[in-house]
Amino acid sequence: MTPIAKDYVLTPSQDDGAAQQMDAVVAAIGGDLRCAAEPGTEIRRCFYDSFEWSLYLAGAALEEVTADGRRELLWQDLANDAAVLAREAVAAEPGLADELPPGPVRERLAPVLGVRRLLPMAVLVGTRRVLRVLNEDDKTVARILLEQLRVPADEAHGEVLLPLRLELTGVRGYPRELEDADLRLKALLALEPARAPLFLSALAAAGRRPGGYSSKLDYHLDPAQRADAATRTILRGLLDTLEANIDGTRRNLDPEFLHDLRVATRRTRSALGQIKGVLPQASVDAFKAHFAWLQQVTSPVRDLDVYLLAFPALKADLPVLLRDDLEPLKDWLLARYAAEQRILADALAGERFVALLKDWRAFLDAPSPNVADVGAKDAATPIKTVADKRVWRMFKRVRQEGRAITDASPPAELHELRKSCKKLRYLMEFFQSLYPDDDVKGLIKQAKVLLDNLGGFQDLSVQATHLRETAAAMQAEGAASLGTLLSMGALIGHMLDQQQQARRDFARIFAGFDTDENAAVFERLFARGRARPDEPESKPGEAGT
Repeated sequence: MTPIAKDYVLTPSQDDGAAQQMDAVVAAIGGDLRCAAEPGTEIRRCFYDSFEWSLYLAGAALEEVTADGRRELLWQDLANDAAVLAREAVAAEPGLADELPPGPVRERLAPVLGVRRLLPMAVLVGTRRVLRVLNEDDKTVARILLEQLRVPADEAHGEVLLPLRLELTGVRGYPRELEDADLRLKALLALEPARAPLFLSALAAAGRRPGGYSSKLDYHLDPAQRADAATRTILRGLLDTLEANIDGTRRNLDPEFLHDLRVATRRTRSALGQIKGVLPQASVDAFKAHFAWLQQVTSPVRDLDVYLLAFPALKADLPVLLRDDLEPLKDWLLARYAAEQRILADALAGERFVALLKDWRAFLDAPSPNVADVGAKDAATPIKTVADKRVWRMFKRVRQEGRAITDASPPAELHELRKSCKKLRYLMEFFQSLYPDDDVKGLIKQAKVLLDNLGGFQDLSVQATHLRETAAAMQAEGAASLGTLLSMGALIGHMLDQQQQARRDFARIFAGFDTDENAAVFERLFARGRARPDEPESKPGEAGT
């Protein structure tokens, strides 16, 4: 039978310091129970998660405990009182999953963490004391663990002292002695059951809210709200996401920081281009140009990220005899990655970017004008009316462009359809709270299926072209052997085969989107914004943002 553990807390004394309280509790226990005290030790507990709280959202916590010169990782199940499901000794601070030694913690962590880096979410330091409860034969029948922990002070916050923790653990074969010790401790000390795992108490003391960041859009718009005010709300949310990812992108903590920053930038550009007539046009045009620059300056590192993240899969796509010859490509990409990352970090610290954030925040926080600005005729129109019109128009454009594509259509037409489909998806995501949840989520899901096909087709074309250019550059620099060039050629061929498969799948996937049932839902939700019979579905120059 597994020994039972009971967790308690004691509120810190207002009169005594932490050390004095610990000594007083140890003395009180020793005066009532026959105990042997082990030497006290300093302890550090650190709880880790990804920036987007992927472990917490999966119901897990990862704790690093450092004491007596030993560092250990504990994988805990939050749904089961933070029970430890796996533990593993480590020699260094954890970071990426593939940097951990093989073992039970890495096995559980890797599929949850993905490519994200573990970050310290709460750090506790303090003192641990262990008392062994003895019977008349001096045999250990229970153990009492006492920990006085605190969140250290930093530049923003003072030190926070946590309640003294007491854990009483049984020893196999002595259940009565455990219960007796439990009753006597309750009578002796002002114990209260620990009502939350230490993980949650540590986060609260550190001022952290688990799940406090997500890149997902979650707006709650009022259908009657002025369109310009609602649009500013959408854009402020995107700016918050962008700003939250700047530091991680500059420090290159993991590739998802840059990815989320770029998605927020792309959504901002789409909102500026597609939610028309609600903001001053001159300001819209100026900021669109600035965000286009930001998208451009972040592209080289993201392109290299995609290649490096996909490299294991790229090797696996090749015949076994060609795989090792592909390694020089990885070395070549890594060498350029370091240089491009420095350029990106400098750009994100530069005056142009700093000024963009400042000016953009000021623009979004400015009050709505009482009169319509030039190019903002729908500023005071209810946002629901604007949303209906924009989504309905974009749906009809997607359907029109998709139906025009035949087996003979050039790739450029599929690329244009992809851009229109992405705009449709973003519009529905921006305005999701204005419509029945199940209906709009179903439409977004269908748009994503179509986008995955179109995106795969376009990305494979771009990757194959880029890989061909890379092979030529490596050959010119003498960085590629004949075997490496042959491997890259085989990989290009494989990419082009996959692209053709995506092209063959398009008709079937678009037909799944272009159904009568789907059109009926779009019409029911958005048709109040339909264009007048004499109004074209799209205007020249409207497609690009």
